[in-house]
Amino acid sequence: MKNMKKITLWLISLLALLLIAGCGQQQTKESKTPEPVTLEGEWKAVDFRDTIERTFLFYYNEADSRLKVTEAFQDINPTLKIKGKNVTYSYTADMNKYFDFYYETNKDQYSSKEEAVKVLNGLFQKKMDTFQHQKGSIDEKTNVVTASLTDAVLDEKAKTIVFPEVPNIFGVLPLFISSKDVPLTYHYELNGDILTIYAEKTFEETGAHLVYPMKFKKVQN
Repeated sequence: MKNMKKITLWLISLLALLLIAGCGQQQTKESKTPEPVTLEGEWKAVDFRDTIERTFLFYYNEADSRLKVTEAFQDINPTLKIKGKNVTYSYTADMNKYFDFYYETNKDQYSSKEEAVKVLNGLFQKKMDTFQHQKGSIDEKTNVVTASLTDAVLDEKAKTIVFPEVPNIFGVLPLFISSKDVPLTYHYELNGDILTIYAEKTFEETGAHLVYPMKFKKVQN
């Protein structure tokens, strides 16, 4: 009987400890929940490598090429600027690592890296001229690109951002399965100071469902 009482008391104590620990963990989680912020303002991309990997998975079948191109672009941090219903996507990109990769992959087509870079820069400017809502330029001394996509529209009721053209890098690498699916609707979720936007596409032939996310953190002024 005494043993039963001891076991009962032990179980009650254990349950009490678990309950206290659970409450403590819940309070810790609650205390770590970020304060909600408004959409108005500037947002800077975080964990952008995931977006790049999903994009290049379609463009590069060979794993080594995907890795090298991803590494070439992994330091890019696009921004979103939201003012009322108006949204602007912009980025600055150092293209040197990509140019190195491109030349090493296609060196049989060029007499030098300089020639390859000149051709790529020309293609960039030519592509930018075809856009109606995007503009960009490249510093040919540093190979740094600065570009922006304007006229995107925020709809807080539908929780969407509709881009008139597909957000891209360097004008020829759309951050979606196709640059022709425009206007392109990104749905968004706001969790504290993290804004996640994502576009989706389903292929009827195969049933494949692809999701292209971009995650941004609010820039505190």
